Amino acid sequence: MLSIIIPTYNGEKKICNLLHSLEKQTFKDFEVIVVIDGSTDNTKKLLEQKNFDFKNFKVIFQENKGRSGSRNTGAKAASGDLLLFLDDDMRLPAESVQQHVEFHKKKQDEKIILVGNQIEELAILKTDIQRYKYYKSKLWANTIRRNKPMQPEQFFLTAANFSISKTLFLQLGGFDEALTDAEDYDLGKRALEAGVQIYFNPEIIGWHDDFITCRSYIRRQQQYQKAHQRLRELYPERYQYNQYDYTPAKGLKKIIYWLFAGNFWVNVVDKFNFLIILPQKLRYKLYDIIITANAVHFPLKI
Repeated sequence: MLSIIIPTYNGEKKICNLLHSLEKQTFKDFEVIVVIDGSTDNTKKLLEQKNFDFKNFKVIFQENKGRSGSRNTGAKAASGDLLLFLDDDMRLPAESVQQHVEFHKKKQDEKIILVGNQIEELAILKTDIQRYKYYKSKLWANTIRRNKPMQPEQFFLTAANFSISKTLFLQLGGFDEALTDAEDYDLGKRALEAGVQIYFNPEIIGWHDDFITCRSYIRRQQQYQKAHQRLRELYPERYQYNQYDYTPAKGLKKIIYWLFAGNFWVNVVDKFNFLIILPQKLRYKLYDIIITANAVHFPLKI
């Protein structure tokens, strides 16, 4: 059997979208475990009042431990021998769960992790910066090898949509509860060190309902930079090399980033986007520069 594990914190306005998409799956032999991580909203009451069409539905409420602790709690409570981790702001097309299950059946004698796609649904995006994020997600997915294990220097693991056997998950020690971010990258790194093969299938879609602004996207990039710095501080030997390290800009490139740093350009994108008159290719290149300038080279206080 499959166990689907969903951590949530104050997710009452989004988690039902995911749960209703799970009711519509072509594959039905699974249980759903929602771990409410110390939420202060009405998520617990909402889920207790609703009836979902699942083989088994567990709701666990715990004091706030963060995403790592929530996922580990769900894994320990799981009855299935295969675990599928999803974030509460995802939605799955009807065949997604079956695709995860069928892949593991084909590879049942191997130590593997399967990562599904995490992408925005273009049809419901409302702003140009949201469509830019969709474009970047799609472009990036095309750079990852398909149907073959990912290379250590370019691997990818998102806890928003991935599956792993319960036995292997426990052997790896689960998520590191000392981490509050980049915990999925860390799990993937440890898995590679243990000889686990990590696969990526962009056809196993999870729609990501994260409706960004330029400001919120910059904030997320800053958080991710800090998270990887935290990894280097905690585990210097493991993270001497990190594929997400960046080289400080110099010369003309640094000047260009300086010109596009600051609140003015962020507000241009979010509030009065006169850049919209430019061709998409040029416009998105400018978004790249604005985001990188303010997230990495001249960090904006947000």
